[in-house]
Amino acid sequence: MRLEELISKNYNQLNENDLYIWQYISAHRKECEKLSIDELASRCHVSRTTVLRFSKRLGLKGYAELKVYLRIDNQNYQYKQTGVELVYERYQAYIKDIKKRDMTRVIEVIANAKNTYAYGTGSIQNNVAAELKRSFLIVNKMFFTIQSTNETNAFEEIITDQDLIVIISYSGENEQAVQFAKKLKMKGVPIISITATQNNTLSHLADEALYVDVPNIVNPLGPRYEGLVNYFILIDFILVKYMDYYERKMNSDIR
Repeated sequence: MRLEELISKNYNQLNENDLYIWQYISAHRKECEKLSIDELASRCHVSRTTVLRFSKRLGLKGYAELKVYLRIDNQNYQYKQTGVELVYERYQAYIKDIKKRDMTRVIEVIANAKNTYAYGTGSIQNNVAAELKRSFLIVNKMFFTIQSTNETNAFEEIITDQDLIVIISYSGENEQAVQFAKKLKMKGVPIISITATQNNTLSHLADEALYVDVPNIVNPLGPRYEGLVNYFILIDFILVKYMDYYERKMNSDIR
């Protein structure tokens, strides 16, 4: 069983510190293979006992077994791939995966919403929200974009249970986004999440959780590069499926 599967299986047992540890491991997989429990605890700003508890909440005997799972995962991920090979493989695999996904509920929620909103937690996510807005204009569906955290308080009062919000976050653990989602959920507002990790607080709050596989490429000239293409592939698939939905609906009405 892969670590991601253990996280998913035991997600309800994990607390905020556990999720932060998992985020760090996910972002530094190869490096974490060699870290001692004290070194990982220091990187995550938690105690060694917290790391040990995290391992045991996954059903493992301890940190040593966690590292064994991580090493096996890393071998399966083939981290020695070149950047070009990794990007090609991730994009190809994501297209195959999303093609098989049943988007019926996602499309119905968008179609039935009185007003639709999109909120991104950072500059990249804001660009994705803007692309979502631009794309859906051609089918006469307006996504109102929430530009910053400062605007969320105002929109909390405006958005109703007849509307829909799409929240875009890399980790799904952004504190402001999670709190915003919790308040909207209490009002019964339908939520669609788009995140680059499969198991996170935001995706568990959302009515529909969409995952984007973002390849992380080592950049010898600066910070790691995160490929963005899959975000736009996802939007294209949603848009085309939305148009297919209305074509079927119109043909049904004609008959």
